[in-house]
Amino acid sequence: MENKNNEVTLDDVFNTFVAENDKPTVENLQEWVKRYPQYRRELVDFAAAWAEQLLLPPAPELGLDAEKVLIDRAMSYVLNVAYDRDMQKRQQAEDDNLVHSLTEEAQRAGMSAQDLAQACKLDLALISKLNSRRIDPETIPARLVSLLGNLLQKSTDSIRVYFAKPPQAVAGMAFLALEKPRGAEQQSFLDAVRASSLSETEKAYWLAEE
Repeated sequence: MENKNNEVTLDDVFNTFVAENDKPTVENLQEWVKRYPQYRRELVDFAAAWAEQLLLPPAPELGLDAEKVLIDRAMSYVLNVAYDRDMQKRQQAEDDNLVHSLTEEAQRAGMSAQDLAQACKLDLALISKLNSRRIDPETIPARLVSLLGNLLQKSTDSIRVYFAKPPQAVAGMAFLALEKPRGAEQQSFLDAVRASSLSETEKAYWLAEE
């Protein structure tokens, strides 16, 4: 069982802990924390809540079910704590997957804007337009979205969410473009390809999408 700690759920750990122990003690808590270090905080909280409940005067009307009720209350409390922790981890994971800038994500992946352009078979002007979301997201090819996801180590959904945001002004990105910065209007991807500095062969690669 110890060799499969990562496969054991928190519910399994709590249920077995209660089944194998009459009450929480320092000794059995230390044993279980050593056995399941990934659940150390939850086990400590659970044992503390269980011990606190056992110290309360028993409710006569509950009879033989009193201990089970107390254990259920303690488990409910700890599971709520664990749920909040899991939600925080999930939110953090979602935040980590967000794309804030294609060029910044490229730098994190060890690529310059030029490297990203070459890997995507685009020029810097196209990368600039994609980065500032001046391309209509509905016209961006799925294979480019997938390629960007792979290169930037992001999900395709996060790339699509980025492109769906409002376009940005590009004054601060002028060094990437081969044309003067303009407003935040959007154009279709294929029109942007036609207006790019790509060779006719390179343009044909993307114009085949039409």
